[in-house]
Amino acid sequence: MICLIGNVLKERYCIVEQIGHGGGGSLYLAKDMELGICRAVKEIPIAKKKEARLMQHLEYPAIPKIIDYVETGEYCYLIMEYIKGQSLGELLRSGKRFSLREILALGKEIARVLEYLHSRKPPVCYGDLKPDNLMLSDSGKLYLVDFGSAVFGFGENQRICMGTEGFAAPEQYEGKVNSSSDLYALGKTLQALAGKNWLSVLWKVPGFALFLYKCTRPQGKRRFDNAAQARKMLSGIR
Repeated sequence: MICLIGNVLKERYCIVEQIGHGGGGSLYLAKDMELGICRAVKEIPIAKKKEARLMQHLEYPAIPKIIDYVETGEYCYLIMEYIKGQSLGELLRSGKRFSLREILALGKEIARVLEYLHSRKPPVCYGDLKPDNLMLSDSGKLYLVDFGSAVFGFGENQRICMGTEGFAAPEQYEGKVNSSSDLYALGKTLQALAGKNWLSVLWKVPGFALFLYKCTRPQGKRRFDNAAQARKMLSGIR
């Protein structure tokens, strides 16, 4: 893969530095020379441009907007809204300890995004929910990023759906994915946000323990029916 730093895409977006890698491609910071603002540029192989096709149909406050699209030879580039901040995974690794109140608030926001994705026609399964794919902007706004593992439609037909060990639902290892797979990952993500002492948190708040249990049942049919149901239960936990 060729380093893009210094290159200008579409005679407008100047690549400044590489800021990440994931979901099958590299992520760069670019300067929009027309507007004088920063953009994020995702480089992905042209053979895997489904992320571009998928994201162009999504419009939700917690999903970074696609501003432009470029194809050059073997790669395509998503020019996106730049989110300045840190992922929840980075915050955890830096020693951040989330309170139960923060975890519940984040959980409800994530559930709302999943409600939106699962209600699309065809429905969208995100496929790789985890703290590293959730960005908290400097202003405190939550974003779901990196749609490299997302798929249009879901069901019992086998397909490749990449997830992350420790967060992916059991059925994903069999190439199957559906809305309850995202809910499994939601439970695992909130458990991770509770940190090393998550068992003590569950002991103090039985309602949260029941929520995580319901999310992470091995059998998908025994989890929540949908994200709205999961969000409703989170809203009732005190």
